[in-house]
Amino acid sequence: MSEWDAKAAFLNIPDDGLSFVGFANALPCHPSEAEAIARYLHRKKLIWLSMRAGHGRVFPAAMRPGRGRPKALGVEQRPLIDPALAGFLTQAHPTFLKIRLLLGTDPGGAWNEHQAIKAEIRYAIAVEATKLMTLCRTFAKKHLAIPVTALRDALWLDRPHTMPVVAETQPDLAPAGSEQLAEQPKGRQRLSRNLTDEERMIAYIEAAGASGIAAYEIANKGKIARDRVAVIGEMFENMGVIRAALVRTSDRGRKGTRYFMSKYGEPMIGEGGRLVIAS
Repeated sequence: MSEWDAKAAFLNIPDDGLSFVGFANALPCHPSEAEAIARYLHRKKLIWLSMRAGHGRVFPAAMRPGRGRPKALGVEQRPLIDPALAGFLTQAHPTFLKIRLLLGTDPGGAWNEHQAIKAEIRYAIAVEATKLMTLCRTFAKKHLAIPVTALRDALWLDRPHTMPVVAETQPDLAPAGSEQLAEQPKGRQRLSRNLTDEERMIAYIEAAGASGIAAYEIANKGKIARDRVAVIGEMFENMGVIRAALVRTSDRGRKGTRYFMSKYGEPMIGEGGRLVIAS
């Protein structure tokens, strides 16, 4: 390889070194021969060859230190994802985990085979999706520099199999969603103190929606005696305005009277008298 000795004398190697490919172009020689030639010239002390993790880099002979080898140059690597977004995904992981666990409890089959169970699972998933949407709104307000599209893309990249389920009830998180998240609906206004007991009670039942409201809740919120709530409820039920059912809202617990607006139809009651709310 003595022919390379003369060529090495005219090599212009920068202080930050050359890769084997750059060294082959500078000589010139075939890239497959670059490592062998570099090792030969290194032994001749015409260059300095540094090997790190199987990768070689050629430096000028003057860079040869007394002991050790030239320090590795610091290469700045930009993060692949915004650190704030990465932190948000970590915060959202418990919600995604709950949704995956709920999906795993689906018994499968047609809807009419396990209607009550499937409706309960869908309702629970919708609740978790709403929690995720609340997290997204809070994040978007705190980090105005991060566009909503970047937030949405990060969610779909991190959980591609779960986000389609979330998007069913939260269309703003769908891939084709808007560039701004819709504002969270404001809470209902307080009822006027001038309402009668009948007006107050029907207003509470109307505001409760399809899930209905328990008799004790009406008594507590409206400051109406329990026996008075029962009398008014029976009156409205006879008029066909509302429906009443003796149900429980959890697997355990006592059954209680719950009122529903008639426009929502008959309440769906599952096994053991538990109320099932379809999303």
